[in-house]
Amino acid sequence: MRVFLAALLGFVAGVGTALYLVRSGAGDFAIRRTEAVQDLERQLRDAETHRDQLGRQLEDVTARAARMETAFSELERRFHELQHDGDAGRTN
Repeated sequence: MRVFLAALLGFVAGVGTALYLVRSGAGDFAIRRTEAVQDLERQLRDAETHRDQLGRQLEDVTARAARMETAFSELERRFHELQHDGDAGRTN
């Protein structure tokens, strides 16, 4: 009977402690200290840094593409002007 009461008391104390740790946030500190969680946090920071770098590169490529489009449009306009002037010169 004593063993049963001790096991029951241990179970109740364990459940109570677990509920306290989950609800109070004190368990978060214990979990954060593990290597796996620290490794995941490091990987997350690295991924965020990489994402930001790729975002900057995308903005740079977009700006370059816009400049190339503008330059191509200007070149096309000049080509049509030269073609028009050449056609006008041949008809005279």
